[in-house]
Amino acid sequence: MLLDASYIVLAYSIPTSNRTSSLHQNKDIHSRLQSTNLHLPIGGMLLDGKDALVVFPAGKLTEPSPEWLGQTLGEIQNMLAPLSSPNDQKRWNQRLKDLEDELKPNTLWRAPHASVTKGIPSVRIHPNYIVEVEGEHSALPLNQTVSEALLCGTERLPGIAEFIQLEGRVVEEKGYEPDQIEVLFENWKRCVPASWTSRKALSTVLGGAWIWRYYDVLVVTAESVLYGDEPRYESSQKWLKDVSRLQAHLGVLRVWKSGVWVGVTTMIVAYYAWQLETLSTTNSVGLAVLGSIISIGSNLLYWKKDPPAF
Repeated sequence: MLLDASYIVLAYSIPTSNRTSSLHQNKDIHSRLQSTNLHLPIGGMLLDGKDALVVFPAGKLTEPSPEWLGQTLGEIQNMLAPLSSPNDQKRWNQRLKDLEDELKPNTLWRAPHASVTKGIPSVRIHPNYIVEVEGEHSALPLNQTVSEALLCGTERLPGIAEFIQLEGRVVEEKGYEPDQIEVLFENWKRCVPASWTSRKALSTVLGGAWIWRYYDVLVVTAESVLYGDEPRYESSQKWLKDVSRLQAHLGVLRVWKSGVWVGVTTMIVAYYAWQLETLSTTNSVGLAVLGSIISIGSNLLYWKKDPPAF
């Protein structure tokens, strides 16, 4: 809300964290973000160490383009990349379990996140909280949702998780179509470290973007239950039903992946059969070639059928 001609303030009726105020208090993070389009706070009030009021220089709410949103989030995260922490898949998967235990969906999903997927300091932006200041767009940073504060841990999330959170909000709030999501993604992608958008980092069989879509929908489900938002709840339940089909496809891929070990086992058998002279050299070589074909073919098919992230 507009406080006066000089300031605007975000008021949290249920304070969830101090992530927004810490952008001002942490000098390293503050200095890194000053060159970005993030509207940094200049004051506020804490309750029990959490943001209750956050004060910013005044600005007028405005409508951003998908290009601007993607580029802005990408530039913010790129500045935070040097402060990243190692892959934390155990706690990321626990985060999913905590939500599932509370919400009791008919889905369970865990992911062996790629090693290049790392946690970064949280900066969350929302398409409804973009302001114009002196002719330039700026994004107001927001804290985590109430449901996340109640049900989840405080570990850092990877950059793709916050991108997917933004994707979810532009679809919900602005009705973005697939071509607009592609524009959003491409503008984000060209700003963040290349490793974050590598094939393995975005691979669905390794979690990628889809595991964080699942996480975001679980959070939306929790929020809709908390606030009694039936249309939003029904929408999230419809999406969760589609997860079962995606998981069935991933199950088929795991079967194909097992062909790699069948091939490797075949090559080992061929080697020992040759050593023990139970097979001729020609037959052993043929068996080894067959094993290598099975192994390589299964691996190629496994990755070829990996559902695309976008």
